[in-house]
Amino acid sequence: MKINEKKIKQTLKNEVFNQYCEDLIITTKTKQLFLKPNLSIKDLSNETGIPVEEVNTVLREKLKLTFFEFLSEFKVNRAKKLLTNISEDQLSFSSIAAQSGFNTKDSFLTIFEEHTKMSPKEYRIKYFTIDHDSSARLEN
Repeated sequence: MKINEKKIKQTLKNEVFNQYCEDLIITTKTKQLFLKPNLSIKDLSNETGIPVEEVNTVLREKLKLTFFEFLSEFKVNRAKKLLTNISEDQLSFSSIAAQSGFNTKDSFLTIFEEHTKMSPKEYRIKYFTIDHDSSARLEN
């Protein structure tokens, strides 16, 4: 095989993996797959139509994440939104954990702190702001 043919095949492979990567992220986010208890890599494969082996390759080589880390990022981002949402301010950390897809409050606290370098309480205090114009927008 010539060098140009190898480059072309590698470029095509990279383009396919880039598309797979985008599909994994979009599908996981839009279908909120990270909220499903006991979601497996096979389930993710079925939802995206991407073979399991390719899902593993994309996660490992393109995103540099394990399947668990991939899902955890979505869960933590969901928790961040719940922690800083004025209408959700009264939710307990257990409730936020459940609504973010975590199986337990303890796993939520541990993983959240690993990702943000602060506790959910600290995060809420630091980033919670009241939008004084929010009621005016609702009336319009």
